[in-house]
Amino acid sequence: MSEKTIALLGQPNSGKSSLFNGLTGSRQHIGNWPGKTVERKDGSFVHKDTTYKIIDLPGTYSLSANSDEEVVTRNYIASGQADVVCILADASQLNRSLFMLADYTGIRVPVVLLLNMMDVAKSQGKQIDTNGIAKSLGIPVVPLVAADKKQYGTFFRMLESIDKNASTLDEKRLAQIYQNTIGAEGNCCLVRRDNGEKVTAKIEGIVDEIKALLPADGIGIYSSTWLTAKLIEQDKLARSLVKETVDAGTYTAIEKKLSDVKDGNLLTGDCKFQWIDKLVNENVTSKKNKLLRS
Repeated sequence: MSEKTIALLGQPNSGKSSLFNGLTGSRQHIGNWPGKTVERKDGSFVHKDTTYKIIDLPGTYSLSANSDEEVVTRNYIASGQADVVCILADASQLNRSLFMLADYTGIRVPVVLLLNMMDVAKSQGKQIDTNGIAKSLGIPVVPLVAADKKQYGTFFRMLESIDKNASTLDEKRLAQIYQNTIGAEGNCCLVRRDNGEKVTAKIEGIVDEIKALLPADGIGIYSSTWLTAKLIEQDKLARSLVKETVDAGTYTAIEKKLSDVKDGNLLTGDCKFQWIDKLVNENVTSKKNKLLRS
């Protein structure tokens, strides 16, 4: 019997616990992650001669390194223990719940998007083109109602073909938004100098300039685009990883370019929401909205 490991990733209230409990039943274990007070949940189930180990990662809103939960999640994904990461999103409010997916873009670990609460989205009059979303992202997209085990069929069929269809997110569209928004010509960022003076610093071209200083193939599971965004966000784990990888002169040059960027998480966050809005606008329609316009 073969074995595979699946990691469940998503924001709080995305339905991870419902899916985890529905899949594992009594075959689950709860403890803490080593060296942390963060709860660890893992379990297993068998489907068609394959044993699946399920890791329920802590519910977080992003993959930044601002909390123990986020650090645990990042470290586990980077460990390579999971054969595939399943990101859950609430289909009834995609503009909010896809931020984790946007933050994952550029991480080269196979991923599947699970659109949970499809029944709620349907009751709202929403029609979601899952095939269109899959084509835009380059990964499998599975409609789901985690609270109803009778509707797990599509999820199981995805597992059966995961060896053939597992893939990483296409980052090209988000990378272009970073360039066009943060690195746009004439773009500026309000900064406060050490003496308290507020000045406007130009940051045009900063995305391309930082990427040019990073290894072209990225570092480990992280693409250069993902690392660039995290450096702009002043993410401590990304900074440490880059510092350990590039030579001292290159890292000094990167720090110099980042010195005029303040509130970088707001800059990249705006880009991620632009990416989400475009994805949703292209693939989600609402009968109720159509009725209102008629």
